[in-house]
Amino acid sequence: MLLYVKHYAQMCNRLWAFVPALAYALHRQQRMYVFFAGRKYVDAFPHLKRCGMLRFMLSNDSAEPTFLAWRFIIFSEKFNLEIKDDLQNLKEVRLLSFVDGWQHRNDVSFIVEQKKKIVKLLRPAEEIVTKVGKYFENYDGMTVGVHIRRGDYKSYLGGKYYFSDECYLRIIDQIRALYDGRKIRFLLCSNEKFNIPEGAQDMFMIEKSDGITDLYALSKCDLIIGPPSSYSQWASFYGDVPLCLILRDKMNIKIDSFSKVVALDLFENGKRIILDEQKQEYFIE
Repeated sequence: MLLYVKHYAQMCNRLWAFVPALAYALHRQQRMYVFFAGRKYVDAFPHLKRCGMLRFMLSNDSAEPTFLAWRFIIFSEKFNLEIKDDLQNLKEVRLLSFVDGWQHRNDVSFIVEQKKKIVKLLRPAEEIVTKVGKYFENYDGMTVGVHIRRGDYKSYLGGKYYFSDECYLRIIDQIRALYDGRKIRFLLCSNEKFNIPEGAQDMFMIEKSDGITDLYALSKCDLIIGPPSSYSQWASFYGDVPLCLILRDKMNIKIDSFSKVVALDLFENGKRIILDEQKQEYFIE
């Protein structure tokens, strides 16, 4: 019996932690029991709730693990019931096998193989799909998604990736120049207010949007730019959209700066996103 009980941080971290276990369950046709998932996240993906390989149990609205959740976690660790091997090497599960999704977040064993099924299962609710679709269905040009991460990034890593409006506007100017002569527009997705310059006809935002709506909208773009984040990485992975990370205030953006994300922190071109713990900054190699 495969049991999933640990859930990490906000939506996209949870998605990235969940995907390796989901891919394994789909590949092995192994039923997985998911305990204590955040109800708002489960409800955001109705197709996932209907997947025959999954059973969601004791979902709740708590931002932190409940007492019962902690008891499950302590039990799994005390009796060494967590799966430690790479999922690719796991041929069968024991009677009680707990999977720590975050521990396997970089395990790409079955993700590529199961990508189409994963995308289908993690399709948002139809009202979100319809709402976003209206912004894309009659547009025949190129759309660049701009992920403007604010909020917690003001303090995260000392605010190193809390970029100013001016920084994003400079990068937008660079991309305009890169694709000079093409019809292009910029979708701005921000968790704080962003001041679109007066007269900027090629910039827009989704009206009355939220996190899941912006996430799906980014996945419908042709390119994505943004600071290091599991959020923009998920949009790139989900929609097969090339992503360019903004790593410093002044960057020289090139066409080959973009590559699709194939798994968390891994680009299609083979480069990886790495957090230097000592310097408290990201780099790509």
